[in-house]
Amino acid sequence: MKNLMVLINQSFPYLFAFATLTGILIFLTTCSSSAKYNSTKMDASLNQKILSLEKEDPNIIIQFTGKTSVVINDQMKKEIQDKGIKIETIVSDIFTANGTVKSIKEISLLDYIVYLELVKNLEIK
Repeated sequence: MKNLMVLINQSFPYLFAFATLTGILIFLTTCSSSAKYNSTKMDASLNQKILSLEKEDPNIIIQFTGKTSVVINDQMKKEIQDKGIKIETIVSDIFTANGTVKSIKEISLLDYIVYLELVKNLEIK
């Protein structure tokens, strides 16, 4: 019995480290799959809108403007649309569009997407 207690006391730090590491890996795996996007490509208001809608209703359509690193060609347009984005207008390397939280997060990972910005409602007086 005394040997068993000594063995348990000696192996406790290793068991604790293993359990902690396993928990961290599980946490990172489950969290990273839903959170993959590049928030540095978004203005603060779009990023805030995405974070709030993620909790409330991620299927709400968000209107936004985007900028690419080069003039938008047909292949880029198709790739953006295949992510679930509805493009409304394109002028050179700027586009207006709308999409869900998931689709906007997905296009933020495209290399040629430089910046995404929430459309601001203008009040005309």
